[in-house]
Amino acid sequence: MIHENIVWNSSYELGIEDIDYQHHFFLNLINRLSDELLKVKDTNYKFSLISELNAYARFHFISEENMMQREGYPALQEHKQLHRELIDQLSIRQNMLMLKGSEKEIAEIIDFLVTWFLNHTTHEDRLFADYLHNRKA
Repeated sequence: MIHENIVWNSSYELGIEDIDYQHHFFLNLINRLSDELLKVKDTNYKFSLISELNAYARFHFISEENMMQREGYPALQEHKQLHRELIDQLSIRQNMLMLKGSEKEIAEIIDFLVTWFLNHTTHEDRLFADYLHNRKA
């Protein structure tokens, strides 16, 4: 199933400016990927789009993990593992798209990213935000 583009709303905001900004950009990339993957036929371009999102995800994860480390977040290692799993799953799906190139693989990539973004941002990242806000209170 292909999702409609996700519209940013305040429930995704953590109250941490850098992370909120990066999440907003990440969401825009997912939406663009969703639009573009179904429109274009060029497999190399599709691969490049996913590579762009993959590179941004890696940047964002490092940035977020550095913030967590600086703040002494006790669940840092578990959170890093979730990030590694996303990158691994995205790479597997990217390779399947290159091998098969069907709309089924496109739908699986988009569904995976949307589900992951919504769950990770509103649950796992919220845990860090709560920790940070409670620590500073």
